[in-house]
Amino acid sequence: MYHLNDLQLALRIAALESLSAASKEIGMTPAAASAALQRLEKKLGCQLFARSTRRLQLTEEGRIFLDSAKPALAILETASANLAEHRGELKGEVRLALPSDIGRSQIRAWLDELMDSAPELTVQLYFGDHMTDLIDQNIHLALRYGQLDDSNLKRRQLAMTPRVLVASPAYLAQHGTPSTLNELSQHAVLILNRGGEPWQKWKFSHNGAPVEIEVRGKRFCNDGAVIRDWALSGRGIAYKSWLDVAQDVTEGRLHLVLADKIAPPIPLQLVYLQTDYPSHKIRRTIEFLVEKLSQFSQNYPLP
Repeated sequence: MYHLNDLQLALRIAALESLSAASKEIGMTPAAASAALQRLEKKLGCQLFARSTRRLQLTEEGRIFLDSAKPALAILETASANLAEHRGELKGEVRLALPSDIGRSQIRAWLDELMDSAPELTVQLYFGDHMTDLIDQNIHLALRYGQLDDSNLKRRQLAMTPRVLVASPAYLAQHGTPSTLNELSQHAVLILNRGGEPWQKWKFSHNGAPVEIEVRGKRFCNDGAVIRDWALSGRGIAYKSWLDVAQDVTEGRLHLVLADKIAPPIPLQLVYLQTDYPSHKIRRTIEFLVEKLSQFSQNYPLP
């Protein structure tokens, strides 16, 4: 009989079309993954993948086999999860995609706390500010800001949070504090690159009316944590989610700029596949993050 781990590896190779990417995701060396695939193919007596220099593609026999193996593995995983839930155990692997900034500064430490309380729980974290394809990337949970269009995903709203302008005390002491949005053109602004495009149209609300201004800058990055680091080091004014900078502002490392022109709040949501929710480990992780973020919001309210 073949090993379940070998089947899981083959499924990830099929999804990623890469042995090295699948081995990295699973935590195996490429050599070990190659040996496991060869072992499975030998056991089955057929070649599952057609090799090329760039990728691995399923053969017809490979497609037939893995199409049948996938639901069988899902049944086994559900059975294991149901048994763990019956015993009240928190075990298995949870794969989370997190925004770069709050993911690194807050949520990683919270998940360390969860793992300390559940020694049999394994967590894989994927940081980035782009929307992740949960199926292709084999992700259980993704935490994302804003409205999401994909109706195939379930959502759990954790908070409503506005975007704010922030800068370090050192930057404001050297360059002055803008008193109007138009004065932002006289300042260094730090621009997030989202989805391959610079986010240069910043939205605000003033006296209940929406306001939008286009900004220009010299520092761009697709990583929100870098934008925050630049702001902390006095490199300019950043347009950030309040939750990303709440602790920095409260403790004086950053100051609010134009606090009367805060952007309308947007949701921070956990998204997940409907088929993942029955899992005890997924439900418990969601409830844990809901509780931790609620506590954080209470401790760091918007001034």
